[in-house]
Amino acid sequence: MPGSTGRSDEIADAAMPVFLRFGLRKTSMDDLARAAGLSRQGLYLHFQTKQDLFHASLERLVSRAEAEVAEALAREDVPLQERVRDALTAVCGPAATTGSEVAIALLAVAGARGDSLLHDLERHVVDALTGALDRAGAPARHPGVSAEDLAHQLFAVASGVKHLTVVPPEDRDRHVRVAVRLLLGPPD
Repeated sequence: MPGSTGRSDEIADAAMPVFLRFGLRKTSMDDLARAAGLSRQGLYLHFQTKQDLFHASLERLVSRAEAEVAEALAREDVPLQERVRDALTAVCGPAATTGSEVAIALLAVAGARGDSLLHDLERHVVDALTGALDRAGAPARHPGVSAEDLAHQLFAVASGVKHLTVVPPEDRDRHVRVAVRLLLGPPD
């Protein structure tokens, strides 16, 4: 694949909704070209394979999520609980709020293929949460529990909520808020 260009980024962004709608296996290069406003041949000038485009789409999704996490946690004028909730929503929100089984399946496919992007995203989020929790003194509320332990628990809850089929998508954010409050205490 040629180096990332503005047009390649636009194509990768246009591809993600198609992958979410049809899944990786059922999405055709024709579907992807149409979504990007290109001919199939034009699409091949940017991406040699559907897997290359899928990976680029995931990279864009992960990059945006990491930036949103950093932005949410940097807002020092906002209570810690709200910053943490916003950070978790940024990283777990797309699949959690749409309730899309296809989105969850795509993420599983990426992980099963050994794609380290999702592992890297989790590590980034846990590290960012750990830093924010440490700076706010959150571990002091839980003797013997480190900021990293709290960060892992918060990430696990937020990640797991999107897999709950008995909880309507509109209620999932509430479950994340409850977990944040239970682990971090009432807002400052």
